[in-house]
Amino acid sequence: MKLRAQREGLAIPATIVTANLPKDTLVSITADRTVDKAGVNAHAVGRVAVPSRTASGIGTIETRYKELVEIKGSGVLAAGAMVKLAAVDGTTGENVVVAWVSGTDGAERLYGVVWKGGASGATLEVLAF
Repeated sequence: MKLRAQREGLAIPATIVTANLPKDTLVSITADRTVDKAGVNAHAVGRVAVPSRTASGIGTIETRYKELVEIKGSGVLAAGAMVKLAAVDGTTGENVVVAWVSGTDGAERLYGVVWKGGASGATLEVLAF
């Protein structure tokens, strides 16, 4: 891929599974705060901005998202899961996210993708549009 123009996205540190991925390589989420080269039918979250020099080392990716938020999750949500907003927590009034289901939920309901997952009720990290 050759980058011809860009609008700056959110840059975040990430564990990059493959050492020395070239700059601008498209990546997808493989685990909590971890990415690797995007493959067939993958959800590409961004591109390598600063490569890792070692396997499973820290690098920087520039995402296509606008913000990284901490938000309460409902149900077990793993890294890479697509999420939508749910009803607010009845006790605390906090916003809550649940799994977005392809084919059932409309694309306009998509809120973001889980960056760091967790169990039901846990505070997740979500890359939001």
